[in-house]
Amino acid sequence: MAHGRRALLFAAVLAALLAPRAASAAACCLSATSFGVGRLLVWEEMAAGVLTGYGWSLGQWTSSGQLQPNLPGFHDGVMLLEPYFILRVSERIQVQAWVPFLFNDRSMGPVDQFAGGVGDIGAALRFEVLAIGEYQGLPSLAFTVGGLAPSGTRVEQTLPPLLAGTTGRGSWAASLGLEAEYAWVPWFLRVEAAGTWYFPFQRQDNGLHQQWGPLLQTGISTGMEVVPDQLVLALGLLGEWEAAYQLEGEAIPSSSTRSLSAALSTSWRASPHWTLNGVVTNSVWPDGLGSNRDARLGFTIGVRYGHF
Repeated sequence: MAHGRRALLFAAVLAALLAPRAASAAACCLSATSFGVGRLLVWEEMAAGVLTGYGWSLGQWTSSGQLQPNLPGFHDGVMLLEPYFILRVSERIQVQAWVPFLFNDRSMGPVDQFAGGVGDIGAALRFEVLAIGEYQGLPSLAFTVGGLAPSGTRVEQTLPPLLAGTTGRGSWAASLGLEAEYAWVPWFLRVEAAGTWYFPFQRQDNGLHQQWGPLLQTGISTGMEVVPDQLVLALGLLGEWEAAYQLEGEAIPSSSTRSLSAALSTSWRASPHWTLNGVVTNSVWPDGLGSNRDARLGFTIGVRYGHF
């Protein structure tokens, strides 16, 4: 997990494997393509794919945690197009990269605006300490080290009349993630945790130095094979907490954020090499579960080719 995103990114869960590699390969390997960029299947050397989707803003949480619906006549949508690539460097090391493109359509009554472009480009290295099924009774375990480039457009860089077109944080960032997975045919369970550190940058509008607060993400997902070796359904939850951002070294009061997102995913292996997936996401909840974030509904569809 990033975007998403993202970059996310993102992946997976502590517990014990009850079957050796051969028996558990199907469920645990299809779980690799259930959400986001994912990882390589155990037999793959590389994979490439593209994600595309759309999300609608239904409101915003205030700094006090109250959900305020958007005003009547206001529309705010974001379209995503994200190609990605994963390469196996060795038995335990994978590298991946993604380039998100985001396009924002925003309107208020008779006034509308469409703007967007490239987001924050990401790359990551994944080191697998324990592979799925490598040792009976032990979970998979992997670390991911990643980074983001400041290629996106920040909100203060957008233009009137509606300031549409924010595509990223526009800040260098480094992240560290831990993932683990537990699989018992036909089920899998994944847990993940990641932290992201943003480096300071100078704003173009006022010349001040700004730094986004550290971001913590934790997620859990579970799913099962509905059709052996072909179709998987999965459900995931992602929580995000971000500390207050700083201007000239001073924290801005009431600027910390939090959010909770739920996702329902389906992953279909159409052939040994090709996988299709679709995800529906929701971050609209009762008061108290969000702060200084949009409340959105959205969907993502993806196609993935794996080489082996």
